[in-house]
Amino acid sequence: MLKFYKNSLFFVILIFLCSNLFATKYAGEIFRMGAGVKNFALGNCGLTDENSYAPAYWNSALLIKATNNKFEIMHAEEYMGLLTYDTASAIWGNENKFSLVITRIGIADIPLTKLTDPTIEPDSLNRPYEYKSVNNSDLVVYFGFARKIGNYNIGFTPKIAYRHLAEENGFGFGADISTFFELSEKWMIAAKIRDFFTTQILWGNGTHEIVNPGFDLETKYKFIFPVIKRSSNFYTGFEIFTENRGDASNISLSFFSLDYHLGLEMNIHEKADLYIGYDINHFTSGISIGYRNWKINYSLELDTNDLDNSHRVSISLDL
Repeated sequence: MLKFYKNSLFFVILIFLCSNLFATKYAGEIFRMGAGVKNFALGNCGLTDENSYAPAYWNSALLIKATNNKFEIMHAEEYMGLLTYDTASAIWGNENKFSLVITRIGIADIPLTKLTDPTIEPDSLNRPYEYKSVNNSDLVVYFGFARKIGNYNIGFTPKIAYRHLAEENGFGFGADISTFFELSEKWMIAAKIRDFFTTQILWGNGTHEIVNPGFDLETKYKFIFPVIKRSSNFYTGFEIFTENRGDASNISLSFFSLDYHLGLEMNIHEKADLYIGYDINHFTSGISIGYRNWKINYSLELDTNDLDNSHRVSISLDL
């Protein structure tokens, strides 16, 4: 068993080091927007959340623990409404569960400008003017599968993307691999390799972008919250990037960088859950209120960079 882990670790490190020779920095940001209101409110923790509506995004291996079919539709507005982010998530199947997550990122009415006389420098008489406006959008589809291989729970998530930026179109394809381990009735740990074997983005103008592999690790601990005596979950996790992100991450170690996440989930009523979290220098919070099999969910991220707060709302149904 020890030899297996050593060989696996060596193989993963080899992939990371080789891919960095060709990867495009920040090319994979469209795959890191998260999915679901609850997990956003938990500081973008979700690898160990077996009740998530979007395991295809977070950890497809958790489909092994799924007991019912369900779906969620979410809408989000960020940066004072300049960016919209929408997702549709579903879990269905009888003996073998399958997960589908569809996300769309949109930025509308981006002005393109020209100078009145492009042959000279801009000044008070040669000012730029808007000659047209364009829209940017990214559509990503995640397919989640899970299998139990021996004592291991393995999740596989193929993903495809369509990108439309200004006047250029592109297609992307890749996959994630994930797993989880239940160390006790209260403690779970999960891991995921993002963009395993790299993710490719091919543009119509001939440009070729490569997304670096990354590694996610998360733990969840179940406990009874003091005073209110209600069941709760505490999440802690981090993401490792292999593209020298520098100050863009919480911790930077040259080639490697790390972002950490914290989340606390409290069941405050039979039909209500409260969430708080911390996500890369931002505090998050949210609430879910249920009625029969339906839930209305809301989350808020407090922004510290004068870009306004981010809001997400969704409606979900357990069948």
